[in-house]
Amino acid sequence: MAENILNYLENTVASYPDKTAIAMDDRSYSFAELKDLSSRLACAIPVKGQNKPIPVLVERDIDTLVLFLAVLYSGNFYVPVDCDSPIAKINDIIYDSGAEIILGSENTRALCEQLDFRGSFITMKDITDTEADMPVCEADTPLYMVYTSGSTGKPKGVLKGHGGMISFIEAYCDTFGFSTDEVIGNQTPFYFDASAKDIYLMLKTGATMEVIPTKHFSMPALLIEYLNQRKVTMISWVPTALAIVVALKTFKSIMPQTLKRVFFVGEVMPTKVLNGWMEYLPELQYVNLFGSSEIAGISTYYEINKQFANDESLPIGKPLKNCKIYLMDGDKLITEPGHKGEIYVASDALALEYYHDPEKTSACFMNRDFGDGECRCFKTGDLAQYDSEGNLVFASRCDFQIKHMGHRIELGEIETALNAVPFLRKACCLFNADSKKIVCFYEADAECKKEIIAEISKKLPKYMWPNIFKLYEALPLNKNGKIDRVKLKEDL
Repeated sequence: MAENILNYLENTVASYPDKTAIAMDDRSYSFAELKDLSSRLACAIPVKGQNKPIPVLVERDIDTLVLFLAVLYSGNFYVPVDCDSPIAKINDIIYDSGAEIILGSENTRALCEQLDFRGSFITMKDITDTEADMPVCEADTPLYMVYTSGSTGKPKGVLKGHGGMISFIEAYCDTFGFSTDEVIGNQTPFYFDASAKDIYLMLKTGATMEVIPTKHFSMPALLIEYLNQRKVTMISWVPTALAIVVALKTFKSIMPQTLKRVFFVGEVMPTKVLNGWMEYLPELQYVNLFGSSEIAGISTYYEINKQFANDESLPIGKPLKNCKIYLMDGDKLITEPGHKGEIYVASDALALEYYHDPEKTSACFMNRDFGDGECRCFKTGDLAQYDSEGNLVFASRCDFQIKHMGHRIELGEIETALNAVPFLRKACCLFNADSKKIVCFYEADAECKKEIIAEISKKLPKYMWPNIFKLYEALPLNKNGKIDRVKLKEDL
């Protein structure tokens, strides 16, 4: 197995040089063009083969992929940066990474000039006439680093390696049989870790990636029309993006014509949203993916093969073939159904480290013997249990578990009940530690506290009912398309 992710591109260029690799609106690059541009831009990067972090100011544009690959051809690793982040946050990332070089477009030059940065700024205008040589890589050579804020709001760098991503992509392709005929409809922003699945799947298989303009996600009919025009066969989206299509009853006016696979990842999929898709498109393949930024790609998956009621939780399934999953309650290994525990993942797809944070790295990445030999594993902070078929069912984050009225409660269980309520578009819960109250934030056509309680009282004991209900015309979303819980905390 190759240790350098760029071998995927080189091999695909040899087989399909003129095939479209990536497209958006009226622009596209073939695989040969992608290699040519990125390898020539790599020669403009003054630091070669040193495995140094090089931030890329990310736009939703096909040139962003050229910038990523140029960094890799230069023998360094890229750090995707959201251009719309506050300047202070971008400065934190630049400072923490110790970057000496930034890549971006001419559109982002003004942003770079506002930063506390005095290094080189490189754009595609700096492309040279010389192609870079293939850099030497080991499995633990850094590939990219994504900064994630987590619950604290302070960015932390999660460093991924070439070998980990290759391990995931090989297992992903073996499991689902992706081919060069796939057309991937990309929703996930390129500064978000989950976009790597689309990028490296495309490079490995020779599939085409269609980058869907952001504006279409607020106009679902145009979104489906775009999928049809571009002959998209596969999407891997956050549930919020899929939910918009159902909420606005889009399938009554237009249906996908070429779509075959619907994957969802990044947050809990409300079952009523899945049912809204399956009612109109029962023949498609639906797969629930589960993972975290500390693991390349995903760690578990569940292919939907039966009907679930709106108030049932979808399983996150069983491990991808390159992963082993252990469910732990303290030092006890859980194997029986119905007993909650924390998920540990053992895999060669684990991240290399938290950048510049050895204490956090050693607390979350460790060597441990679960009974079949010592292995390197990641302590996820996710709670789950097995169902009667041996599938994992996600319960909540450990930090979503609260003590309330003498009971240990998982906010995720309350959210499952809320998101099954027919007249709610979406809902989430937070706990106010000062007032000791559970706060429900919800989207609906009108205030309906009594009606909500009437519905959830059929499923939840009274001590799990939210104490405060806050109606929103639209819940705030973060840049990744998930409900912005950090923003909602300001309204507790």
